[in-house]
Amino acid sequence: MGNFKMGIAVFCGQVTAPWFKLPRSCYLFKIPADPSTPMNFARSAVCFTVSFLSILSIPVITSAQIRPIYDQGAIGLGQMLKRIGNTKRIMHIGAHPDDEDSDLLAYLARKENARVVYLSLTRGDGGQNVIGPELFEALGVIRTEELLQARRLDGAEQMFTRAFDYGYSKTLEEAKRFWDEEKIKCDIVRAIRSFRPQVVNPRFSGTPADGHGQHQFAGYIAPIAVKAAADPNECPGTGAPWIVQKLYRGQSFRSNAEPSLSMNTGLYDHLIGKSYYEIAAYGRSQHKSQEQGGLELRGERFAGVNLIESSVETPAKETSMFDGVDVSLGRLFPSPLGGNGGATRDDYKSFEDTQLFATSSSVEGLVELRESLMRILAASSGPVDALQYNSEVNDKIVEVEKAIRQASGLQIDALADSETVAPGETLDLTVGVYFPGRSDIVFKGVTLKAPNGWKVESEETSSSGGGPARFRENPRESRSFKVTVPAGQKYTQPYFLEKPRDGYLYQVPDGYDPTLPFQPALVTAEVTMDVKGTEITFEQPVEYRFADDTRGELRRNLNVVPAVSVSVDQGLLAVPRTGKEEVRDIAININGNAADGIDGSARLVVPNGWRSSCENSSFVKLKKGGSTSVDCTLTIPSNASEGDYAVKAEVAANGQTFWKTMKTIAYDHIQTHRYYTDAETKVVLMNLKAAPVKVGYVPGSGDFAPEAMRQMGLEVEELGKKELTSGDLSKYDTIVIGIRASEVNPDYVANNGRLLEYTRAGGTMIVQYQKFPYQSLNLAPYTVSFNARVSEEDAKVTILEPAHPVFTTPNKITQADFEGWVQERNLYAFRSFDERYTPLLESHDTGEPENKGGMVYAKVGEGQFVYASYAFFRQLPAGVPGAWRLFANLVSLGEEK
Repeated sequence: MGNFKMGIAVFCGQVTAPWFKLPRSCYLFKIPADPSTPMNFARSAVCFTVSFLSILSIPVITSAQIRPIYDQGAIGLGQMLKRIGNTKRIMHIGAHPDDEDSDLLAYLARKENARVVYLSLTRGDGGQNVIGPELFEALGVIRTEELLQARRLDGAEQMFTRAFDYGYSKTLEEAKRFWDEEKIKCDIVRAIRSFRPQVVNPRFSGTPADGHGQHQFAGYIAPIAVKAAADPNECPGTGAPWIVQKLYRGQSFRSNAEPSLSMNTGLYDHLIGKSYYEIAAYGRSQHKSQEQGGLELRGERFAGVNLIESSVETPAKETSMFDGVDVSLGRLFPSPLGGNGGATRDDYKSFEDTQLFATSSSVEGLVELRESLMRILAASSGPVDALQYNSEVNDKIVEVEKAIRQASGLQIDALADSETVAPGETLDLTVGVYFPGRSDIVFKGVTLKAPNGWKVESEETSSSGGGPARFRENPRESRSFKVTVPAGQKYTQPYFLEKPRDGYLYQVPDGYDPTLPFQPALVTAEVTMDVKGTEITFEQPVEYRFADDTRGELRRNLNVVPAVSVSVDQGLLAVPRTGKEEVRDIAININGNAADGIDGSARLVVPNGWRSSCENSSFVKLKKGGSTSVDCTLTIPSNASEGDYAVKAEVAANGQTFWKTMKTIAYDHIQTHRYYTDAETKVVLMNLKAAPVKVGYVPGSGDFAPEAMRQMGLEVEELGKKELTSGDLSKYDTIVIGIRASEVNPDYVANNGRLLEYTRAGGTMIVQYQKFPYQSLNLAPYTVSFNARVSEEDAKVTILEPAHPVFTTPNKITQADFEGWVQERNLYAFRSFDERYTPLLESHDTGEPENKGGMVYAKVGEGQFVYASYAFFRQLPAGVPGAWRLFANLVSLGEEK
C-alpha cells in the first residue's frame, strides 16, 4: 500500500481557502510535474483532507473487457487533476485501426496530460480477420472495439469518419475514385470543430511514401480539412469554425530527415510504473483481429514529428507540440469575471502550475473550481464566439465532475436484470450508490434517462436483497425501477449499421454524431449528490452484470432485440445448372428472445415457380434462450435460368412477421455487439462442374473453401494434428491449404514436409494465399519471394496457359469468369519464383508492371502443386460464379492422381 501513497495529496491545518491557493509548505509530499523524475518525500503533515482509503478503493467498473488500469484509484486521480490543470488538445489522424502512432498517443495523454483524439477515417472493414469469420461491416465493429480497448490503456479518445474501408489500394487516385472527398473532408471538419484541438497531427504525408492508397488519402485530406474547419463557409451544419494553431506530420515517412521535435516515449512514469512505450504496446496488443500483439519494450524510444504550419510563434528547438500555444487553464477565466464579481483571470494563474494540480486531491477544491466555471457560463463574458467558448468551459466542467466523483469515492451501479429485452417487455433495474459515510457528501435522488416512449416507474427497494448473503451488496442508497419498452422500439445495433451503405460511405441516421465509435447507452441513471454544499448530477449507463466461471465479473450493454430471431443454415447455395430439377435442403433456425415464450409458424418465401416443403410450420412456447428449427426442402425448376435468387425465411408470431437474423459479435477482449441481416439464402445458379475427388482441408485463419467444396458435391475432411502427423494422406486426391495457415496453424508448419512428400508421391496440393512466414519458413517446394498484389478487383486478367487443365477441366475458363469479382484480384502473390514454376495468370494494377505470381503451377515429383493467391476467400462467399468455376478446376486437378 505504501507505493500507492505516491498518488495521494495531503494538506495540513484547517482548510479555509480554495485548495488551489494552499501554500506549498502544506503538502505532505510533491508529485513532480514530470512523472519520469523520482518522488520527493521530504515534507510532513498533520491531517488529511481526503480519506486515504477512499481514494485507493475506487475501482472503475467498465462495460468493456479491458479495464482502464492506469486510470483507477489515486494514480488515475492524479492524472485527472493534471489534465484539469491545462487545456491541451491534439488530434492524430490516420486511415485505419492500427495506423495510429500508439506510443505518441500514450506520451501525449499520460505525460503531456493532454486530451488526445485518434481520428481514423475507416473502421478497418476491408481487412482480414485472424480471430474469426467476420468480414466487412462485422469486422469493422470488432476493430472499432479494439480501438476503444487500446484507448482505455493509452489514455486517448477515438473518433471516425463515415468512410468504409473498401480494401487495399496502391494509389491516392484509386482512393479518390472510391471515396467522396467532400463528405469525408466535412466529417473531419465536424470532428475538428467538435473536439477543438490546438494541434493536428496527420500520421501520413499524402504521398506515395505512405504506401497504402488509403494512407495517402488520409495524409492528403487532413490539411485540407484543417483549413476548411476555420472557414465559416465550409461544411455548413458541422459546428462553429475552429482555427488549428499548429499542424505536424508524422516523422516515420521522412526517416532520413531530422524531425522538428523528437519525444522520448521510453520515459518511465513513476506513478504508473511503466514507460509510455510499454503502455502503448499493451494497448496496441488489443488489435487482436490484426495480430498486433507485441513486446512491451523498455528503454529509450523516440517518436518524431515535423512542424508543417504554425500560426503561433514557435521556438527553433521545440520541447513540446504545444510550444507557443496558450494551453493554460487560466485562459478560460476572463478578467474580470463578468458582472458576478469573484475571481479574475489573474486569480487563476495558479491553475497553470501542473505540479500544484498533481499534488492536490481535495474534493473541496474541485467543487470550488466547478463553481467558478459555472459562474463563467452564467456571466456570459467569454470571447465573441460565446458558443464555442462555452463548449470549452462545459468540457472542463465535465472533467472536473469526473475528478470529484473519483476523489470522493462515489461509485454507482445501474444494473438491469437481463442483457436483452424485446419490444413491449418490462425490465427490472436497480441503481446502487456507494460513497463514504461523510457529512459533506449527501445523496439527493435518482432518475432514469430513457428514450422517448419508454415507461419508467419507481419501485420500492428491497432492503435485504436476494440470493446467498455472500453475493449481496449493501449500497448506501438504492433505488429500483420498472422500465417498459414500447412495442415499436427498434432493435439495438451499431448506429452506422442501421441503414444500408451508400457505396463506400456509411449512411448515418438523423440524431447520431457520425464521428462517434458507437451510440450512447440506451438507458442512463442520473444520480444527484450534494457534495460540499453543491448539487451535482452524475451519470451511469445501465448495464447487465454477470459472473463468468473462469473470467469473473463481466458486464454487457443493454440491448433491445426481436422477440424472435430467424436465420437459415445456408447463407449461400451455389447450384449447378443441369437442365433438371434441383433439390436442396434449407433449415430455418428460430431463436426465442421473449421472456414469456412465444408461439408461431415458419415458412420459406421462394421465387415464382419454385417450391418449398415447409409452409407455415408451427412451433409452440419457444422460451427465451431456446431454439428450434424447421427443415425445408427447396425445389428449383428445371427451366430456371442462371443468376442470383433470394429465398427468404419468415416467422409469424404474436401478430407480427419476423425476418431478421440477429448476429452476435462476442470475443473476450471486446464488448458484445449485435447487428441484423435479412434471413435469406442467396441461391446462385451457374454452369459448374467438379471432378469427384476426395479432398483434405488444412485449416488456416478461416475461409469458405470447405463449404464451397461440399456444395460442389465433394467429400471434404478437415486435417487436424493427428491426420497431419500420422494419418494416411494418400487417400486424398487433393489437399487444400487454408488462407494464412503458415501463420496460424503450427501443425501445418510442423508437417509441411509430410505434405510435400504426399505431393511427390502423386498427390495434388493447392495452397491458398499465405503471408511472409510461408517464405521465411521455406514451406514452398521451390524458391519464392513475396509481396506482389493486385488490389483493383476489375484489373484485366490474362490466361497465360489456356490449354492447361486449370482452364479446361471440367469447366472452360474464359475472360468472362473474371467479371464481378469483389474487392481485389489477389494478395501476397509471388514476386519472383523458381523457373520450375509455371505462371498461369497475369494481372496487375493500373500503371504497374506485370504480375505473373498470382497463380503458379509446378510438378513436384509425381504430383502437382499450385499456389493460388487469387482472393477466393472473398469471391466464394460472395457467390462469384467465375471464381467458383476456377476453384472447382483447381481442386479437380487431383483427378489425375
